[in-house]
Amino acid sequence: AGGDRVAVLKTIVAPTLVIHGRADPLVPVSGGIDTAQLIPGAKLELIEGMGHDLPDELIPRFLELIGSNAEKATA
Repeated sequence: AGGDRVAVLKTIVAPTLVIHGRADPLVPVSGGIDTAQLIPGAKLELIEGMGHDLPDELIPRFLELIGSNAEKATA
């Protein structure tokens, strides 16, 4: 419903991490894959069993992924 974001995604220069649940019932996995492919240098992390939520048990993994990505911005 937000419209086409292809042109904007291609202009992102910050280190980018796309985290997407493989079981997301709202946004198909292909949406996460496409997003990561459109952002230059983006890293994609697909998480098995995760839907359109942020389960508490995955918080340590999220922190590790986001922390690693943030380090790229300061390097």
